[in-house]
Amino acid sequence: MPCNGEYAILKEFAVLEKTPNVPALDLPGLDVISAAKGFGCATVHAKTTQDIKEAFAAALKADGPTLIAIPIARQERPLVPPVD
Repeated sequence: MPCNGEYAILKEFAVLEKTPNVPALDLPGLDVISAAKGFGCATVHAKTTQDIKEAFAAALKADGPTLIAIPIARQERPLVPPVD
């Protein structure tokens, strides 16, 4: 799961719909690892490419779901590419 402290897809959808600055889409305190553990999932915080590879290999062998939290940078990406 990409973790960047915001609900980026909804922010981008709001821009697409011309309703920017929707409140409550910044989630700096969201702890997806604790939430997943609360549901009984195995969890891994993967910071490097090697961490991701190892976590994914282990998740495929696990008995049950695994959440792999991967920190990513905040970056605006348009949902629909601009038309020239």
